[in-house]
Amino acid sequence: MADLVPLKYGKVVGRFLANIADGPDIADNPEFVPLAGTLTFTAGAPKVLVAGADPDPATYVQLPDHYVASLDEFGYLTWRGQRGIRLVAPTGDTNPTGWTWRVDFALTFEGARVPMDGFAFMVPPYVPGPDPAHPDDDSTGLVDLTLVSPVPASNGEAVVRGLSIVDVHIVGDALVFELDDGTDLAPVTVPAIAAATAAAASAAASAGTAGTAATAAQAAVDSFSLAIGAVSQGPAAATVHGGPPDWTLDLVLPPGPTGPPAPDATTGTKGIIQLAGDLGGSAAAPTVPALSGKAALVHTHAAADISDATTIGRSVLTAASSGTARSAIGAGTSSLAIGTTAGTACEGNDARLTNARTPAVGTSPYDLALTILAQGTTRAVAASDFTGGVKLPRAATFTSFSVRGNTADASGNLVVELRKNGTLIAGGTNTVAAASQVAGGVVTGTFAYAAGDILTVAITGIGTTPGKGLIVELLGTA
Repeated sequence: MADLVPLKYGKVVGRFLANIADGPDIADNPEFVPLAGTLTFTAGAPKVLVAGADPDPATYVQLPDHYVASLDEFGYLTWRGQRGIRLVAPTGDTNPTGWTWRVDFALTFEGARVPMDGFAFMVPPYVPGPDPAHPDDDSTGLVDLTLVSPVPASNGEAVVRGLSIVDVHIVGDALVFELDDGTDLAPVTVPAIAAATAAAASAAASAGTAGTAATAAQAAVDSFSLAIGAVSQGPAAATVHGGPPDWTLDLVLPPGPTGPPAPDATTGTKGIIQLAGDLGGSAAAPTVPALSGKAALVHTHAAADISDATTIGRSVLTAASSGTARSAIGAGTSSLAIGTTAGTACEGNDARLTNARTPAVGTSPYDLALTILAQGTTRAVAASDFTGGVKLPRAATFTSFSVRGNTADASGNLVVELRKNGTLIAGGTNTVAAASQVAGGVVTGTFAYAAGDILTVAITGIGTTPGKGLIVELLGTA
């Protein structure tokens, strides 16, 4: 296939992810995982004329079925294994000289359809940057679908105002209604107006019966009564029904422009509130769950609500001395004096409450995050930026061994070993499939190290077209 000189071309890129709740890793933030599916690109011009084409002028028609790009395993827009797709850029060499392209989406996550509306965008000529290995860096004209996608203009609830009738006038035998946006509804024929018009014509045609005809015409006009009936929203329309002398007008009015959203409520302004924090229920019936079961500010108790004190309680309430009260509650003769010896109480600022306390062994968190390979380094068997390992200053027991990379292998498994003093520790082999190598794979167990042991990590297996970078994360206690 030949190029069509002198056409210019743009480049379109994009990345599409699904947002799901936190997965099985050491963090608790929501996850963003790649979507799957296709994007179809359609030129806005039904045909394009290229008068200066070499060797002869040409007309071409863009075929959208042959512009269907797919998402790769990381959610990037891909065409024939390369990220991004080339599209014809409208210039002065084309007729028309300007049009938009449209993108439509057919996206899925784990087999379920993910709806996303298509949109139109401009495509300028693409000029790559100076680095052939990374042509998009410092390029011009690159179109990222994330940056050109339209977004809602407001995050509030819109207030819709319907159009209103501001004037009505008679044209022939019909009524014409004028709306407050300057437009008119379609004319509505009213039989009474036609009757009045006919009576007037009869009066003019016959001088002998002019008086009678004029009276009839006046009566027809005077008998006309019009009342507004049902008013609904939809495509503009008006209908008249009933019979002389009383007629009813039903109206269907289109919605008017969308007004601004209601403001947030403040101490001085009525507005929208969010049912969060201490508020619950619904917009129609908000509640304060924290007050459930609480007594009102003004509240009285019936005599039956308060029971008598116990024998000990009455003794304490009526005790004439501290000794009698202590005896009543079983405290013997203790004075509960402040001090540091037996039989005395400890003050809140007692120095004994501020001394250092050595935690019990195995109760203090002892987590490690180790960069085995830098994020730009390709993984290989025995490759490591962490050859010296970690000499543990205290005994530690790890229960979680997590492995993740900056990018994944094309296929196959990544195999990483956790070692103690150069030897694989029992249960310390972590095998991670390509699909999980970025999110991370976790192995649990009991990996015990004594003070002075050296902890190292070794790559013992890789997949095809190995990915880059390797981070190991260990959860444990000391």
